[in-house]
Amino acid sequence: MIIKASTDEDAAAIIELHKQVFGETEGESVARLVADLFQDETARPLISLVATDEGLVVGHILFSPATIEGALNCSGVILAPLAVGEAYQKSGIGTALIREGIESVRKLQADYVLVLGDPNYYQRVGFRAGHGIAPPYQIDYPEAWMVLELNPGTVSTIKGKVRCAEALCRRELW
Repeated sequence: MIIKASTDEDAAAIIELHKQVFGETEGESVARLVADLFQDETARPLISLVATDEGLVVGHILFSPATIEGALNCSGVILAPLAVGEAYQKSGIGTALIREGIESVRKLQADYVLVLGDPNYYQRVGFRAGHGIAPPYQIDYPEAWMVLELNPGTVSTIKGKVRCAEALCRRELW
């Protein structure tokens, strides 16, 4: 398996992967989100990584910029979405994509990474709930809104609502 920055040539395979992984109920909207983020100027700099196996895209992760209203001295990103093909799940590819992505985010000198996802999964790589950063919309499961602090001490002092890329700021995604 190889993890690398995605290219324009990977776009169709990435979109198809998200459709398959998220299934009938969410697949189309997540695939649309990915396509929209690729085109969204407010999502720059965008970190898009793929995991490939013998040239086949089997995993994908995206990170796009996030700011907190009123917190001018820090910056961060939102991890959304992450997909690993069904045949490759539970093999460490998702964790490897997250870790590689976080290393890319560190190079941007970001202070935090936010995610809305399964706490049992994301807590294994250091994400935690119970912080002062509010999502753009009210969510049904606040414990799923988590942060990974990259610059120690930054998140504990932040209180405010997140602002994210336009493509990610659609109510139905939250």
